[in-house]
Amino acid sequence: MTIAVAVDKKCVLGWGLGLMFTLISMSPTVAQVSSATADHVDTLTYPPGNPDRDPLFVFYQPNQEHIPGTLSASYPGPGNFNFDWSMYNPGLGGFDPPFRSDVGTTSSSVSNLEEGGYRVRVWNGAGTDTTMMSWVMLNHFSDSVVQTQDGLLPGYRYTCDYVSLAGYVFPDNLVYYDPVSKVTITRPVDFRFKWTSDNPDLDIPNDTIVLRPNTSYKPPYQDTEYYLTATDEFGMTDIDTVFYESIQTKAEFSVEYLDKVTDEYDADLTGNWEAEKGSLDARLTVRFLNSSLNGATFEWVYLDTVGGIKEVETTYDLETITEFIYGTANKYYEPYMVSISEENCPDTFRLAEAIFVVPSQLAIPNVFTPNGDGTNDYFVFKHQSLERCKVTIMDRTGKVVYKRKIENIYSWDGWDGNMHDSNRRAPEGQYYFVVEAMGYDGVEYQDPNIIEQWKLNRGNTSSSTGTTNPDGTNPDGVSQTLYTGWLYLYRHKAGY
Repeated sequence: MTIAVAVDKKCVLGWGLGLMFTLISMSPTVAQVSSATADHVDTLTYPPGNPDRDPLFVFYQPNQEHIPGTLSASYPGPGNFNFDWSMYNPGLGGFDPPFRSDVGTTSSSVSNLEEGGYRVRVWNGAGTDTTMMSWVMLNHFSDSVVQTQDGLLPGYRYTCDYVSLAGYVFPDNLVYYDPVSKVTITRPVDFRFKWTSDNPDLDIPNDTIVLRPNTSYKPPYQDTEYYLTATDEFGMTDIDTVFYESIQTKAEFSVEYLDKVTDEYDADLTGNWEAEKGSLDARLTVRFLNSSLNGATFEWVYLDTVGGIKEVETTYDLETITEFIYGTANKYYEPYMVSISEENCPDTFRLAEAIFVVPSQLAIPNVFTPNGDGTNDYFVFKHQSLERCKVTIMDRTGKVVYKRKIENIYSWDGWDGNMHDSNRRAPEGQYYFVVEAMGYDGVEYQDPNIIEQWKLNRGNTSSSTGTTNPDGTNPDGVSQTLYTGWLYLYRHKAGY
């Protein structure tokens, strides 16, 4: 890249010890000073009294390298010209004698230039005589992050609760001189900075405002490379990095529920009754899947009640899957886990929604058709959170045709319509059922007047309340009483 500045001047030049020459340009010029290696070009002004505006050529000095400047001058007029290069001497308040002269050429270049002011005289002895002034700056802008010799964030700059970064920016000073008044002009070069990292989810507070201490009270739980990027007004950028080996951990887990019907774990199991799917009813087996980050020890708290009952477990492997059985129904549970890193930094995770083990429920149909067609072949009832259950079925004379004490209701297939689990089929007609059950929430399902109710309604199909169908069933196919009532057994669907 070549940076060029056009100059059109009439000027007075001072040589050596005050020897003065008046050189007047005879016609407008478009002389140029340029640089093929400059990184930035700017324009300098002087204090009042000197209206000149001269170019500044900036050469970046990355990593404290020494990269001297270069300048070139040219004059587009016809013919060849002479070029004399001089450097401003602050001690003399003027310019030293030329350190390079080129005769009879169209352009001239100088290299290995140190910081300072440079003037080039272009003349031919035949009416063209002009000068061009320019300044060279070797920009030593840099920044730095506090770190160990290994490039790590020092241990005193972080704890389990925070991470604190410390950065420094070292701007260069721009120094130049007014050739007229001989005044030294010095000003610091402005700059901006920004903290970033290789962690796209990390929010660094005050990232463009605070250099040190830049403290975050949400330390990353992943190893993180921090970057301090600083850029000065001349476009020079420096980046320094520091590596933070995280001592934090992020606790997290998910849960799956054991479906008692399919005997498989399901994360989407709900508290609703479904035809071929279990429910969130007691006893509910929950599997905990650990997805924590950077943890070494995991303390599980499955049950923590007001009464002081606390069920805990400690694991040391991320791949370990733990289980817990919630035995009380109609209750919310809020298990949580504390992940602890190797450096003893803790983090706690709780589920967004508590686990609700649904209350006990019982809904009994009053008709079934054991005819082997695969539909409604068994007398079964919808249930949730039942600890135990007893089923008794009697004919209209009071004779028991089926009786079963059920310890695990999910293992009970229902009554198939045969008498006493034999191959003898019970005849079609009315049967009286008595269901006695106890819920895991302490609710008891039992009519205290079972025998009296049966005697009172013996053979009377109108004992149920509500609307009935012509065959004695209600429109929902469910008995109007929860756990006692008349059951209709049909082997043919005629009229049903």
